[in-house]
Amino acid sequence: MTKYLLVALKSLKSQTAYRSTMLFSLVRSLLYFAIQVSLWTAFIGSGVKNDTTLEDMILYILVNSMILTLTQANLAPMIEASVMDGSVAMHFLRPISYKGYLFASILGKNAYRLITDVLPLLVVSFFFQGLHLPSSPVYMILFVLSTFVGMLIMFELHYVVGLLAFWIQRCWFLRWYLNAGTTFFGGTVVPLWFYPEVLNEVSRFLPFRYITFEPVNFFLERTPLDQAWGILLIGVLWLVLLTILDQVMWRLATQKITVNGG
Repeated sequence: MTKYLLVALKSLKSQTAYRSTMLFSLVRSLLYFAIQVSLWTAFIGSGVKNDTTLEDMILYILVNSMILTLTQANLAPMIEASVMDGSVAMHFLRPISYKGYLFASILGKNAYRLITDVLPLLVVSFFFQGLHLPSSPVYMILFVLSTFVGMLIMFELHYVVGLLAFWIQRCWFLRWYLNAGTTFFGGTVVPLWFYPEVLNEVSRFLPFRYITFEPVNFFLERTPLDQAWGILLIGVLWLVLLTILDQVMWRLATQKITVNGG
């Protein structure tokens, strides 16, 4: 674990090299938050839509932004580049797993973004809007567990797509499809409460809603407790399936590997 922690810390530290980027990233986050609040204010106003108040939506935006930051995993370009230049072969000689190295690296980058992009939003919102945690400790536990599961699901999705580079080499563009699925079926922009029932039902059979939407639902205490553990279990099942898939793909990749330059 110490080795992976060091990788995560070095990844976090590497993000501090360009401080001007931090400033631009913070400004972008504040503008995006302001735009979202303005849009939902125009849509909901002082009333209630689908049992959702404007205060609920502001809290949804904040918590959703936090989870999205934690779950970012743009692995396809990283894996593709290492396959194309042959540097991936070096990972077979290292005393840590390639998957663990990538996870630790992504975790460090996301921790930096959480501190620089999301934390200022939470502070500003605390003073102007007021934030409240779930009233029930059970919902808080569900939120933490589901956020962790969602983070791993997102990582597994991007890792599986990235592993395709061993066969097709160019796979960076596939993340667009993952981002589209997460946006459309994951409720990252528009909550699934506002979706037609058909699309809402379809999303239950896909892994995307268990990345951010269900954790936010737990935080807002909108999910009945008699259904909550079942929803968390579905997320865990998706995680298990994706883990099995990536293990099979990795085994096949190590048995027959072709890289350019190495």
